[in-house]
Amino acid sequence: MAGPPWSRAKRVSAAAGPAPALSPHRAILSARTSRPSAFRASQHSPAQQSSRPPAGSDAENFAAYFGESALRRFDRDAAAQPGAEHVIVLLGVNDLGHPGTVAPESERVSAQDIIDAHRQIIARAHERGLTVYGGTILPFKNDTLGFYSPGNGAARQTVNHWIRTSGAYDGVIDFDKALRDPADPQRLLARYDGGDHLHPNDAGAEAMADAIPLHLLR
Repeated sequence: MAGPPWSRAKRVSAAAGPAPALSPHRAILSARTSRPSAFRASQHSPAQQSSRPPAGSDAENFAAYFGESALRRFDRDAAAQPGAEHVIVLLGVNDLGHPGTVAPESERVSAQDIIDAHRQIIARAHERGLTVYGGTILPFKNDTLGFYSPGNGAARQTVNHWIRTSGAYDGVIDFDKALRDPADPQRLLARYDGGDHLHPNDAGAEAMADAIPLHLLR
């Protein structure tokens, strides 16, 4: 999802996912990846917060396979990128969909867990002088990977409502609105569907790029 459509914006750093082979001043947007262990830090006092899962736990084993949490990777993948001025955060779908499918059920998180983790990322971005924008989570009803359930759909909507209305982010990029099916807002619009009803295709990626108000990045 970091192909040519993203090149229209500059000095944007990633909140998740490996950086693509672009100049650090080019757009590097978050893939739809965060990892189920990303949001455990929000459950502890500031002195205890750590995004590393407990040693020997199911979460640690899962993280070793799928990669480190967004909270743990934020400095490396976003704040430390040379010339970064803006961060676009698109996180949460895997944290909803992985537990009970490819991750241990013990990794189940609530909408509030995800919101609390977003608040941590916002605080860390602001501490480093970065402007940070929240991206709404794309719909995934009837996906082929088993992510969707009525509960996960409701949690996605709760998180998206918070992103849109809380004022916690410096701005909002409504990817959900840009790609959802008006006839069934819990689903991707067919022309943007990559085939698994979860990941957008190239047209969807371009629609996401078009959803970014460029004045936010100037």
